[in-house]
Amino acid sequence: MSENVFLVPIDPENFDRTVRSPVDLTDYPDRPEPLADLDETRLWAVDDDSGNGSTFEKMGAGDLLLFYADDEYVATGRVGEAFEDEDRWASGTFWTAFPTTRVYTVTDFGAVAAPKRAVNRIFDYSSSYTPGFMRVADSRVTADLSSIESALEHYTKRNA
Repeated sequence: MSENVFLVPIDPENFDRTVRSPVDLTDYPDRPEPLADLDETRLWAVDDDSGNGSTFEKMGAGDLLLFYADDEYVATGRVGEAFEDEDRWASGTFWTAFPTTRVYTVTDFGAVAAPKRAVNRIFDYSSSYTPGFMRVADSRVTADLSSIESALEHYTKRNA
């Protein structure tokens, strides 16, 4: 099991369509092989323009995903399977203005509401730091992944 943490920027409209709500794949017989045996899943990807191919290659099953938009983290999840979608099937089928070949499934999805500064504190970043798509350095991950998830859930409940 991996112990990586990825900070993932989102486009709310596309995110709502394929992560916040699982995608029903049964209507798509032409889906890529990594999705062939799934009836539904949550899908997200790394924008081809991001230049973060090496970061994507480090993603492994079970890695923690922290999704954010603007100044707030809105969800957590775990990497299911990461794969190259050479035909851009997922982006062409589900997303608007989001061309990509680097796709991954999301498991263990949970909605949260935590300000960026609170998450930055967990990883010892400055309060105003705004990451792009990135893997948090091992030296900054000082708690196990379930503790990080619990901290975000606790923050969400405390401030609801």
